[in-house]
Amino acid sequence: MTTGADRAPAWYQGEAADRPGLGRLLYTADRFPLFYMLNLKCGCTFIRNLLYHLDHDRLHPDSARIHAHDHEFFKAGQIPDDFIRNSPHFFIVVRDPVDRFLSLYFDKIADLSNRTDAWMRQRIQKGAGLKIAPDLSLTDHRQNCLKTLEWFRRNLDDGTEGRTNPHWQRQSHMLTRMLPLEPTLITLDGLSWQLPVVLESLIPDIRARMDAVTTRNASHKLFEPDDFLIPEINESVREIYAMDTETYAQTRLTWGEASTTAEYH
Repeated sequence: MTTGADRAPAWYQGEAADRPGLGRLLYTADRFPLFYMLNLKCGCTFIRNLLYHLDHDRLHPDSARIHAHDHEFFKAGQIPDDFIRNSPHFFIVVRDPVDRFLSLYFDKIADLSNRTDAWMRQRIQKGAGLKIAPDLSLTDHRQNCLKTLEWFRRNLDDGTEGRTNPHWQRQSHMLTRMLPLEPTLITLDGLSWQLPVVLESLIPDIRARMDAVTTRNASHKLFEPDDFLIPEINESVREIYAMDTETYAQTRLTWGEASTTAEYH
């Protein structure tokens, strides 16, 4: 089984980096010189499955749990930072922080059938004092969201609630270290048309490849966002994730077209 730790990807013929640089945090493909930074709750399940399809021309046999197969993917740790900086095919997906938070809440906390992430639900439930039951009311879920957000605030700002998890870490925290490499930011809700713009010159059939990847980590939302959101939730997310909100808005503005419905989770 090939792994990114075993060798550089097949396409790279240059000198290996003296020591792993920022590329150690990036995924690449064995066949194509592209670079991707995983940003949790921002389409990462779809992108990981797409990377696998690009290298193997087939779907991953365990596509829904693809994050458990990290050893099957290539990292760019042996690629010098300057090479990555000059690549037009280095992208990061960003997401509206309200949508990202709701996806996290309904997928990892409210969905009691999600046993894989039960540890996360239990940690947040204990720390934030959540009411967890299969028959919660709309009001109960709203109160859970507000309590979760306050717990996230303490965890992110004060470090008083233990180790921060990437699922609720600020996107800006992860992006800051990558800015020197000048990545192209794309939005999750514009992924279907923005990603081909970034990759089509490298992978002419990228649209067909994307269509072939049918796995989506879609959260099971119990309510429509427009019916669920109250100003207090929206304002709390915008305050805690202020820089993420600004980054997302600027990215949409840069692309200059209205984004579409988010199909990739």
